[in-house]
Amino acid sequence: MATKLKVLVPAIKEKSGKVIKAPSKAYSHDELKKMAGKAAKGAKHEFELSNGRIVTRKVAAKVAEKAGEVPKSVGKKLHSHDLRRAEGIKKKKM
Repeated sequence: MATKLKVLVPAIKEKSGKVIKAPSKAYSHDELKKMAGKAAKGAKHEFELSNGRIVTRKVAAKVAEKAGEVPKSVGKKLHSHDLRRAEGIKKKKM
């Protein structure tokens, strides 16, 4: 039996194509941008899935809803705070 696909952590994709993944769900996309510095200007907000894929916020929202990680009221695009709120995780302060 296959394991259910889940959203693991927020990630950003720089214009160069480099992907920076958060150490945990406690981090927001904004914290990742701060960690990356100037190279993160204009970086896309994305998420890492349990199969290792990096996906858009729209795809992540569908995966998280299907896996029961977030309520269906999240909408079309997943935000890092949606995962934290659903799991009762406090935001990591930098």
